[in-house]
Amino acid sequence: MNSADAPKSSSTNVENDLLKTNKHRDWHGATVGIIIGLLGLIAGRLGYLWIGFDVFSQFSLQFILLSIASAIGIVMPRYKGLVAAILFAGFVSLYSAWPHIVSAGPVKLQAISAGTKALKVASFNTFVLNQNYADLTASILKMDADFVVLIEFDSYKSSMLASLKSIYPFQFECTQASNCEMAILSKYPVTDGQAKGIWEGPGYISAKLGPEFGGVTIFGVHTTRFPHSRAQFTQINAMVKVVEAVPGRVIVMGDFNATPFSRINQTIATGAGLTRLTSLPTWPATHGLPQLAIDHIFVSHDITALSDERIGDNAGSDHFPVTMVLGVPNK
Repeated sequence: MNSADAPKSSSTNVENDLLKTNKHRDWHGATVGIIIGLLGLIAGRLGYLWIGFDVFSQFSLQFILLSIASAIGIVMPRYKGLVAAILFAGFVSLYSAWPHIVSAGPVKLQAISAGTKALKVASFNTFVLNQNYADLTASILKMDADFVVLIEFDSYKSSMLASLKSIYPFQFECTQASNCEMAILSKYPVTDGQAKGIWEGPGYISAKLGPEFGGVTIFGVHTTRFPHSRAQFTQINAMVKVVEAVPGRVIVMGDFNATPFSRINQTIATGAGLTRLTSLPTWPATHGLPQLAIDHIFVSHDITALSDERIGDNAGSDHFPVTMVLGVPNK
């Protein structure tokens, strides 16, 4: 062997070692992404064995998107981790844009069957620290719902009720009650107004509509937030008992602080025999980039959705309001 070949061979070995190292690093990011995504999904499902794990289920959608982005990154010839990171950021951004896209344009209503009356409902967590009263009032009026549940609506915000009286003459509130702080606005007469703050279950407010809507009872609910999954589970089980005790049809809506993947939402749906109609992310509304679908509408099985769900203007709240037109049997 020529002595001149020795340095070249040594240089080649160094280059090969560097290539192997870079290749390993290239796989590393995408592989870690898949592992995190899958472990997060598994941990969320373990919430059905021990409720403390349910906190992971709140981010199931993000874990799914991370797993998909990382899987695509792995099959790329180069820059696997970088591709996975870019895709994940893009997927998350598209998810944030989804509620804005579907809420643009006019509302399209399905045909109303005989014996059914259309009822537009809205649930809006106005945020306890939000003092943009004029913007909140404008947002409520813009939604033009027939029945509105306002959450984190404290005694300071109750001054707004007078300005809404001409449009919503039927009002019921628990703004003075600890751990309740909610209000109901209705264009139609309501009866049997009830509210609870401090008890085993979540804060709630309820009222019953007249015979033109079959006497349906509507609840507004606000559970505690994760990571207090055990407290949430206790609250929602207590709420299920309240809903079950109500004769006739029900609509249950509000801030459940739980995503569609959560055991919390599954419990109220199966326990109270209700159907969840919502899945749009509504929180956090800051910068218009919601990531978690925690504001929901549940209904009795014979109440139908006449429109897709939509979000409204957040008006300084950390939640977007959610609205939907329902078909409520009047018999």
